[in-house]
Amino acid sequence: MKLFAIIVTYKGKQWYDRCFTSLRESTIPVQTIVIDNASNDGTVEYIRELYPEIHLIESKENLGFGRANNIGMRYALDHGCDYVFLLNQDAWVELDTLEKLVSIHLNHPEYGIISPIHLNAKKTGIEKGLVNYLDDKQITDKSFFEDLYFGRLKELYKTNYVNAAAWLLPRRTLETVGGFDPIFSHYGEDDNYMHRVLFHKMKIGICPMCIAVHDTERRIVAAEKKVQTSSSGLLAEVTNVNTQSSIWGLCFFHLRKAISKLFALKYSQARNHWKTMLFICKHAKAIKLSRETNVQPGMNWLE
Repeated sequence: MKLFAIIVTYKGKQWYDRCFTSLRESTIPVQTIVIDNASNDGTVEYIRELYPEIHLIESKENLGFGRANNIGMRYALDHGCDYVFLLNQDAWVELDTLEKLVSIHLNHPEYGIISPIHLNAKKTGIEKGLVNYLDDKQITDKSFFEDLYFGRLKELYKTNYVNAAAWLLPRRTLETVGGFDPIFSHYGEDDNYMHRVLFHKMKIGICPMCIAVHDTERRIVAAEKKVQTSSSGLLAEVTNVNTQSSIWGLCFFHLRKAISKLFALKYSQARNHWKTMLFICKHAKAIKLSRETNVQPGMNWLE
């Protein structure tokens, strides 16, 4: 069994020891690959000195999460991986997390992504973002919370969304779905990837008895990143290969909405629909390429 862990780093020295050590001490052997996104805080030197077992790839520019992970995925494929495990730099796992995840996937090979439960940094609760997905019966198996309450948890629950802080991907997923779509610079790439996994008839699952810790509370999110997150969410929506609406159909829809809201004197809503229409028109060519590529099975974006 060949398992590769892929971590994209960028100025995250406060997390490295917990992240890398958790993989070093895993009960199942794992080859760790780090792609550094041009950090200038001594990240590269730190890893080389303290974690010589890590295969370190230095990028000369900040490629973002998706494109950097694609480099790691390609390396893992070229070196005979059976699984890759994507882990955020601000996350870490327990000793047996990877062993349990692989064992569970062997029992459920129809799953294209499985993830452990994400706890907060103090391990006092489930990470806030994940709670919202688990509690939404339209996203996650409605029996999850009932089973949790009555102490009858299964090893795996189907979901349509879990963020990419800790994903186990079997080789078949990479060979069928490919890598992250480079249309996304930052944020939204995991939404798009899950849309594609579901399109290619694979499932996404949460393993409640496997644990990853995700330290989201120590993140500093700049105002421009919040704007970028909003744009990426819209881009994920319009590149969703599971929807039937055409690009120009979406543009016309938002144009009609903008006009109707304008006549209703709802100026803020009219402005939002107008901006959405302009955004789709501006990126129409890239959106078309994304959709056409991602419906095809194969190692898209990893060639």
